[in-house]
Amino acid sequence: MKYARGEERDWVREALRGYMTVVYTPFDDADALDEDGLRHNVRTTLSLPGVGGLSINSLHQEFWTLADAQRRRLVEVVLDEVNGAAPVVIGCSDPSAERAVDWARHAAAAGADLVMVWPPFYGPRSADGVRAYYEYVAQRIGIGMIVYSTTLSELGFYLAPDQVEALLHLPNVCAVQNTTLNLAQYAAMMERVGTQIAVATSLEEYHLFGQLAFPERAPGFLIGSSRPIFCQNAEHPHCGRFLDALGRGDLPAAAQHARTIMEIAERLQSQYFARGFHHVGVFKALAALFGMRTRGVRPGIAPASPAELAAAVTVLVEAGLLERPA
Repeated sequence: MKYARGEERDWVREALRGYMTVVYTPFDDADALDEDGLRHNVRTTLSLPGVGGLSINSLHQEFWTLADAQRRRLVEVVLDEVNGAAPVVIGCSDPSAERAVDWARHAAAAGADLVMVWPPFYGPRSADGVRAYYEYVAQRIGIGMIVYSTTLSELGFYLAPDQVEALLHLPNVCAVQNTTLNLAQYAAMMERVGTQIAVATSLEEYHLFGQLAFPERAPGFLIGSSRPIFCQNAEHPHCGRFLDALGRGDLPAAAQHARTIMEIAERLQSQYFARGFHHVGVFKALAALFGMRTRGVRPGIAPASPAELAAAVTVLVEAGLLERPA
């Protein structure tokens, strides 16, 4: 571990920079984990402009469809490939608090820098029940833990600012990922807990707002974003330029780059976010067009329909990020 117990919150603010980006999980023809493809995806993702680390076992990784041994092996392969070259957050979410502890302990032993744990994503939940869940997990692991606040219905539980504040007695709760898609809720989270833990987002528009409105509180990283994969290429490194402008303190230029990214993402993602979910099938299919190895989604996840994929490709072609397939 790169920090001692009690240093998690300071380490997160000092060590994490840029995009902590998702990595897509490739499978072979037998539906087993494609380890060589996974290593390729790790290297390719880390080479993208603006990417400073990885976020593993988020929605984009299809973690809930994996057998336990596959899930552990995925973590081991990613961390072996990264080999300490960049920070890695491992998602350890599970409806069972005991299993979440096991995932977190495994991640720490394999060399993860941090873990992320969602509220339990099945069954009737309450603020008191979710707090007890997080307390159970945090008190049994020796690694910094990020909690997750979203209003997307695919998770089905909103971890509100007062509920995050109620977890701050746990010293290894070191950040919250806020993907509420509501600027007022993001601001409320920043106001309630932003002086004590990092309040991160996956979206440039919220990150920029945080830098403007809360310059002493807003962290220097985004977490869980897929936009560096889809919203830029070598010729048009929009995400890298966005972060470069922020680093120079050139807020007008950062805003201009953010608008470009948002215009692309609005047409790619927002229709699905408005319905409460990430369309993993669409984005995984697009990742293959950007050089990632994929081979479809796991059973149970909706694949991209031909019409959905064609519409997304049109967006990217019109943005100058892809050439139209022959």
